[in-house]
Amino acid sequence: MGNSARNQYLYQHETGIWMFQIAVPRNMRHLTNGRRLFRKSTGQRDIQKARTVRDRLVVEWNHIKEKYVVDAGAIAFSRAVNAVQQLGKASAVVSGHQVMLQAVTFEYLAEYDKTRSPSTLSKHALAVRLLLGHLAVVDTEITGITRTSVTQFIRALKPKKSVQTIQNYLSGLNSVYEYARRCYDGIPATSPFTGHRLEAKRTVVSYQPFTQAEIATLLDNAIEDVRDVIFIGLYSGMRLNEIASIGVDDVPEIDGVRCFRVQAAKTKAGVRLVPVHPALIGIIEKYKRQNTNGQHGRYLLPKANAIKRADAKRGPWFSQQFTRLRNKALPNATDRQCFHSLRGMFITALDRAGVPEDRIALIVGHERGKTESFRTYSGGAELEELQRIVNLAGYPEIEQGL
Repeated sequence: MGNSARNQYLYQHETGIWMFQIAVPRNMRHLTNGRRLFRKSTGQRDIQKARTVRDRLVVEWNHIKEKYVVDAGAIAFSRAVNAVQQLGKASAVVSGHQVMLQAVTFEYLAEYDKTRSPSTLSKHALAVRLLLGHLAVVDTEITGITRTSVTQFIRALKPKKSVQTIQNYLSGLNSVYEYARRCYDGIPATSPFTGHRLEAKRTVVSYQPFTQAEIATLLDNAIEDVRDVIFIGLYSGMRLNEIASIGVDDVPEIDGVRCFRVQAAKTKAGVRLVPVHPALIGIIEKYKRQNTNGQHGRYLLPKANAIKRADAKRGPWFSQQFTRLRNKALPNATDRQCFHSLRGMFITALDRAGVPEDRIALIVGHERGKTESFRTYSGGAELEELQRIVNLAGYPEIEQGL
């Protein structure tokens, strides 16, 4: 028998560790998030030992196929995969249950697939991949991750990533850790991913508004996609990633009011309905017609359908385009004048029109309920009322030139 036959389902990783790899049947791919290959470490550099582990993994794999392929959900499958991993540990005999970071991450992603945003889940998965890459391992036992190794991970990231981005990675890793604590015994209450005092939110950025004349200059020099996004920001107060993530089906008419249905929000308060300002109707209808003609896909903005990012965010491309536009059209503008400034301009327009703070919070997705004025409203605002409020946003100098 040749080496290729003896090493079936095995290949050597660049670290020298032998990996187990097996094809996933078509009728099981919904359990592996569409992946056609299932890969796990044998934990062995010695090929003879790797073959022994491989044989056990194949037996367990076949058991999973028989037991879970027909009637088990993604969670049961993921937990079975975690059992497979235990066979791939370097030590042949292991006392107690050991939870591997990558395996529990797959479980976490499967369990929250329908209840958390794709952006959030993708960021958490990316954080896990980055940590494993830093540790130079394919997977690691979750209880074996130390504060020292996390600190070294942070230090390695600092030259390349912002403090806020690093904090986001740690938050995602901690979410997976806390999920493991809820599901498995023997995981310490103290997480190695918390308490690192990065102080990511110590400095609050104060955004500076554009003048209406400056906005008019931006609109005159913008390509169509960016021009439309500027208009939506000015007349809805939505964040850039919220705008870029609006789906074709996320502009419904509810109780006679056309609304943006915001789902890709940073906070629970951000998930909301925003009535569509009359100035935006033409833009919405244009893109809906294009979608009817089969010119793009899931997202309302055509460019958003072509963006491929590990964190699933649609906004960064538009942010880059906006920044380039600002630098070219308004060379004297500062970094404090950015797309988020449009959100501030919308809020200011409503405030100057005498709109109560709690109603502005409802529309722009700020956290509510912290002030006495909001607690006087028990039933919330009707969409018709919010439509009247949104319609108050106006920019005479900009609109004169349209």
